[in-house]
Amino acid sequence: MTIRVFQVDPLPELEPWALERERIERAGGELVIGDCHSEADVLSRAGDSEIFWVSWEPFMTREVMAALPNCRLVVRWGVGYDQIPVRAATELGVAVGNAPAYGTEDVAEHAIALILAASRHVAWFHCAIAAGGYPDSTSRSIHRMIGRTLGIVGVGRIGSAVARRGIGLGLRVIGFDPYRPAPELSALGVEPVAMDQLLAESDFVSLHVPLNDETRGLMTRERLARMRPEAILVNTSRGPVVDEAALIEALRSHTISGAALDVFEREPLATDSPLRTLDNVVLTPHAAGFSIEAWADLRADMCNTAAEWIRDGWSARVVNPEVRARLRPRLATWSAGTGRNSP
Repeated sequence: MTIRVFQVDPLPELEPWALERERIERAGGELVIGDCHSEADVLSRAGDSEIFWVSWEPFMTREVMAALPNCRLVVRWGVGYDQIPVRAATELGVAVGNAPAYGTEDVAEHAIALILAASRHVAWFHCAIAAGGYPDSTSRSIHRMIGRTLGIVGVGRIGSAVARRGIGLGLRVIGFDPYRPAPELSALGVEPVAMDQLLAESDFVSLHVPLNDETRGLMTRERLARMRPEAILVNTSRGPVVDEAALIEALRSHTISGAALDVFEREPLATDSPLRTLDNVVLTPHAAGFSIEAWADLRADMCNTAAEWIRDGWSARVVNPEVRARLRPRLATWSAGTGRNSP
């Protein structure tokens, strides 16, 4: 029996999907392009697909997965998988996967670029010159980078890559991560500190956390108020980890000096968002993870995950490994018919 891989939402930049089709077919599967724009589309088009690829749309809800009895693996194109209800998937016996190494170096580079752009007021100077002016170099407050403090919230793959770059720039790097032992941070050259200390001492606060129930709204009005008046907030993780209304208020009142944002509470950013009018922000359109090289790596990772699943009935990139015991009896029925998919 041929295992079908179903691409849920549109990714027109990958058409005609030649690379993915060739890799999936070589593994013994079949790629189906769903081009779905709603949950109803998924239900009417997925058929007996077993592997589901998701880019941005949150169509793989509990109800959709429950209504698709052959749905056994849902994989997100990227690191974050907040579009997929993992708890519901686990309860239903569905594995969830991601591409954990995607864009690590690229997001780290982007975070450092935002720090430099914001601290040197690159966007402000550019806009002033583009508008016909030629401002004096002393018209903005600029500080030398060396010796300043970079606080990293979330010292995982990306946070660690940012730390390495920050150390290379001569920054003192401090970090808060409740899930990493202090000796691990120290080994990276990162001084482990509590969250309140990080906010109080950092010139740059760079966020590198996943979006989940624990981190949603992490940067509250109160935490923004604990930052230094000269500090800049950098967010390349997920928009909802910051209370955006509180951030706008903090920027307007100069509670903090500025912000550099690649992500927002709602994307695309609304055309009437106050963030677009503030002169102490640098904005990019959720572009941190992209590079030609990163995209090529991601395509390969997605194909490798599907091939692993087709061959072995499992993948090392599953983020809810506790579901495997639930999958065993279901996968065994495939194994009995095809000789593949034994866990």
